[in-house]
Amino acid sequence: MKGNIPVIPTPFDNGKIDYEGFENLIRHTSDYVEGYVIGGSTGESPALSAEERIEIAEYFGKRLPNKHIVIGLGHTNLEEASRIGKAAAHAGIRTALVPSPYYFPNSLDMVKAYIGSLAEKTGLQIVFYDNPVTTKTFYTAQQLIELAAAVPAIKAVKMTDHNMGKIRSLKKNTELAVFGGDDIIAYRAIEAGVDGNMIIAPIIFPKAFKESWDLHRAGKREESFALFSKAILPFIHMFGPGDEIPTTKALYKHLGLFKSAETRLPLLPSDEHRISETLLGYNFGLSQI
Repeated sequence: MKGNIPVIPTPFDNGKIDYEGFENLIRHTSDYVEGYVIGGSTGESPALSAEERIEIAEYFGKRLPNKHIVIGLGHTNLEEASRIGKAAAHAGIRTALVPSPYYFPNSLDMVKAYIGSLAEKTGLQIVFYDNPVTTKTFYTAQQLIELAAAVPAIKAVKMTDHNMGKIRSLKKNTELAVFGGDDIIAYRAIEAGVDGNMIIAPIIFPKAFKESWDLHRAGKREESFALFSKAILPFIHMFGPGDEIPTTKALYKHLGLFKSAETRLPLLPSDEHRISETLLGYNFGLSQI
């Protein structure tokens, strides 16, 4: 599992999941990505019911059997996370993105036990989500190596930590796949040697992002960075960090891909000022392609 597997928002219409919005997103991006992360934090999973998360998994598992579909299983309830994961596996999904349980002051042994049990109960392979900002759990590269050794189902790490040395260490010392996990440092992660990206940018400028990625993989770093800087970097600068979910939804509504820019509480939709900033970055990038 390598390449660009972007995290995607969950479209809503009058409070309900809008599957037409998902269809539009797929048509807009699927030729340029290797798969999708569904029901992750970008998909507002903490605000979705277990039934909704299962429904989304079933839709994507059946709709895109030849893509890498990764189900977000962030949770603090092991049994409910397992129920969602089992349903996803039944729908044909093979991989879950799993962070440390949020809220709790985790120890490494706690996380080993939690992730190991979830993997055993679901049968899914795991992309471990190293996201210290939201989970308040910080790992060294050596601790990640120890975690993966303790839980063989962990086959990859999504790295949101800004410590590029961790990416290089994992690539040097393990067989794990490593994915970039934060748009604002996306190109630094590419330079550090990630195997792919689980971020939002590939669904904003799908063709340009793929071209930049392919150029870098072919060793054409300067051409790759020039394209990234012209088309993608201006948008990344304007749409985040911190409120990239509502700004992405606002952009997708502007483009006619989503019926609405609705979010679910506690998230609030973007105000007009933030929407204008997002469009400024997007339109400039579009003009450079």
